[in-house]
Amino acid sequence: MYLNKVFLDPHSDHQTTIRVVYEHIDFLMLIDIHDEKAWPYRVNIDEFESLSLEAIPDPISLVPPDVGSKAEEIRNRAYRSVSLLLTDYFALFDKKLRNQKIKSVLKATEEPRLYVTRQLRRYWQRGMSPDALAPDYTKCGAPGQDRIGMQKPGSKRTISPGNGVPITEEVANFFRLAIEGFYLVKGNIDLEEARTKANGFLRSKYPTIKQEDLPSERQFRYFYNKYYAKPLVVKARTPSIQYAKDVAPSYSTSASNNFGPGARYEIDATIADLHLVSEHDPDRIVGRPIVYKVKDVFSRMTVGLYVGLENPSWATASIALAHAFCDKVEYCRKFGIEITESDWPSIGTPATITADRGELLGKHGDILVNRFGITLSNTRAYRGDDKGIVEKSFHMMHVDILPYVEGRVEPINGKKKAGKRTELSANLTLYDFTKMVIISEINRNTSSPLEGYDFESDMPTDLPAIPVRLWHWGVKNRTGVLREVDPKLTYVNMLPHSKATISPSGICFKGMYYTCAEAVELGWFHKNRSVPRPKSIEVAYDPLNTNALYVRPDKKFDSVWECTLQSRSRRYQDMCLVEAMSIRSESRSTYAKAKQEADYKAPDLQNELEMIAHIAQKRQSSSELSNNSKRLSGIRDNRNQERESERQKMREASKPTKEKDTATVTCINSGKQVDQGFDYPDLDDF
Repeated sequence: MYLNKVFLDPHSDHQTTIRVVYEHIDFLMLIDIHDEKAWPYRVNIDEFESLSLEAIPDPISLVPPDVGSKAEEIRNRAYRSVSLLLTDYFALFDKKLRNQKIKSVLKATEEPRLYVTRQLRRYWQRGMSPDALAPDYTKCGAPGQDRIGMQKPGSKRTISPGNGVPITEEVANFFRLAIEGFYLVKGNIDLEEARTKANGFLRSKYPTIKQEDLPSERQFRYFYNKYYAKPLVVKARTPSIQYAKDVAPSYSTSASNNFGPGARYEIDATIADLHLVSEHDPDRIVGRPIVYKVKDVFSRMTVGLYVGLENPSWATASIALAHAFCDKVEYCRKFGIEITESDWPSIGTPATITADRGELLGKHGDILVNRFGITLSNTRAYRGDDKGIVEKSFHMMHVDILPYVEGRVEPINGKKKAGKRTELSANLTLYDFTKMVIISEINRNTSSPLEGYDFESDMPTDLPAIPVRLWHWGVKNRTGVLREVDPKLTYVNMLPHSKATISPSGICFKGMYYTCAEAVELGWFHKNRSVPRPKSIEVAYDPLNTNALYVRPDKKFDSVWECTLQSRSRRYQDMCLVEAMSIRSESRSTYAKAKQEADYKAPDLQNELEMIAHIAQKRQSSSELSNNSKRLSGIRDNRNQERESERQKMREASKPTKEKDTATVTCINSGKQVDQGFDYPDLDDF
């Protein structure tokens, strides 16, 4: 798998860096990523492998542009031109056909020829994704630094009286207050009324301000357009239901070219039909687990999994997708299952992913589209048959597992079993159930033939309809579309993200404390407040593993600091996040109950202490005291005497107590004198 990999050619004079832009069974298409006039050239697979080129990490780090920024506009403009050329991708490697396609694009877009050819070259050289066409603004200027002068910038007023005033930080805060607290929250308010509100704030603080010194409409609109992106404004001013239905962008596509492995993945979730118990306390029933599956449409192979207690959402869907993109050998080893890469060969990103709309919105959807170049296809509402392959696989999972477990969810008319709830018979932990799901999926991937699989005309008759066999055949005989990714970076970027706070105790996330070498080196945990540290920072977390946390110091894809759980939080080690939060919630409830009891008893303690102090004060006031100098000079002697008295009391208390004289016992009997001796009873007496 060479597609999109970067190699260093040590045989060239200046060590050429090349990228694979097309992979065929017999040949590759390569391009020099640093040559401004380069075009792809063909190299046979055998010749390429004989060169022993050195594979290197991608030297081009793509930074996604901010929403609504100029860079995003430039990227989208460039991709609109390039996307028209990509409809017949292989034809671009023939100079004559490429020129013909470029001419047709020039007519459709009215862009200059030099612009189109440059953008196509940048697309190939920088990684073949939409973000490859974004400008490198991060390498120039001083981003994020406002220049505030003493005079108002721009031309002088010619119609309105006065000279105007510059927009200082104080005036900017009034603008923000009017926009965010008035304009964005009230959809029926226009921008001019928001400016009036800002002027009102300014006049309330400076009642004597002159009318010509108020900010102009042009200044207010410039500030608004600069700091408030149109998509975010539309989202804030539109009711959420209306925005989701009529305004929000959709990444759906009608493309369904399932011509090989990785052409299209389907993802969906279900609630498993059984109950689980806690791994740390079998008496605790934790409910029904959530199972996410990612299926390859061509081979019907399960390529990714998530089994946990987190509710279905884009966060848990992203974990399943990260699992689908990376190697599964280490994942299976965590559950005591040994496999080889050929048993579960799905590694890399697909061309298209089909999912419910809500599962792939937000940051992770942007990463899939703009970083990996994946097309997202959304299903229609209430149409489960749009993802029929993955929906059917959930039924087969239950068929494999449920006959062997307790705690199954029974039909409504059988809610009780033998007089007790079925939840009470649950005995599987999350670890047990996950292991069973993995075994079931591996078996169906590698051994179970598919019924009714629709073979293509070029597929051999001796090829069984077993998912892993179909996958291997498709990779060998069809054009592969999976792109290899860095497993760790992909895993971390696809995890759910949140905020963590920083204190001398460590990085605190949901009550658990973590540490990392980078933060220690920066002095974030020093108790001296002169050492600067952020109050909070963005982190990525794995809901299935509390042992690790990943700090994201900036927005770059490859910026990750791995943190470990501190010993002070060892109580939450080796847990999933849901169970850790459950234990923490119960601990806080226990503490609150104990605190409530202590608060109830506190007045009694206070009364006892006050009574003792009152008695001592009363005793002191009723005694005849000598003069102050005499009392102060005798402290040492008084202490020695008191100490000797205390020692004497301790000696007397430690003496053994004398046995008291026993009373005289008179034996009362009648009749004969009984022999005073005794014998042990014989066994025959029993």
